[in-house]
Amino acid sequence: MTCTVLVVDDDPACRDEYCDAIENLGYTTKAAANAPDALHQIAETPDIGIVITDLEMPTIDGMSLLSEIANRFSPNRPIITLVLTGHSSLQVATKAMQVQATDLLSKPVSMEQLADALRRASAHYFAAAYRFQMRTLTKRSDPPDHRDRPAKQGHKPTKEELQTFTRMLLKFQHNKYKFFDPAVLTGPSWEILLDITDATLRGEAVPASSASATTHVPLSTALRHINGLVEAGLVRRWTDPKDKRRKLLMLEDHATIAMQRYLEAAWKLQPQGT
Repeated sequence: MTCTVLVVDDDPACRDEYCDAIENLGYTTKAAANAPDALHQIAETPDIGIVITDLEMPTIDGMSLLSEIANRFSPNRPIITLVLTGHSSLQVATKAMQVQATDLLSKPVSMEQLADALRRASAHYFAAAYRFQMRTLTKRSDPPDHRDRPAKQGHKPTKEELQTFTRMLLKFQHNKYKFFDPAVLTGPSWEILLDITDATLRGEAVPASSASATTHVPLSTALRHINGLVEAGLVRRWTDPKDKRRKLLMLEDHATIAMQRYLEAAWKLQPQGT
């Protein structure tokens, strides 16, 4: 699973600079010159999961943009927002928190600060995406009579519903060990492997920094788990010929076949119908 970073800034030089810096960190970017364009791109591009916006923009400022995102999109999909400002203050920080911004970056932003902020944003995004996925699976696992009833706000699942959901999660967990050595898939290794699988199935390589960001562990820990996947022969790693600082990752051919078989088997375990 990956997400695209949308950079919103009315200054084309700043916009291009941030897009270049973010892409050098291994992320995919899109750019918008104003809030209306940003809202249109978010509506048209489901992969946009992180939005970095300047505060001072004509017509609709950054705070108003974040408010629109929080109200129009966040209830239905995970979107993590960050604010860029040249005039940081407690009042600005408070307003940013009120519109659900996860980070406030003061200009000029160093590469290290940008990398740290994006790593935190990615962790928030993938955690939110996991919650959305689990919510969808829970709805699909409801008995037909429950699906036919209108959802009640604050509804708590019954013990029977929780038992059904628990059994399904256990099936997903046990099923992967039919295809992979349990000793290899420890800690965040499985999350990393899934992210690399997502890119491999698209025919793309994923930067090691991006795969590491899918986890909730320090970068050094994530890189150790990537080393383990490489040593186990599941993942191929090489230096990006366009940027010698980056390492690219992709599943080995036999691992791709194994993951496809696992995913096909897991797909069949899902309760059918909506």
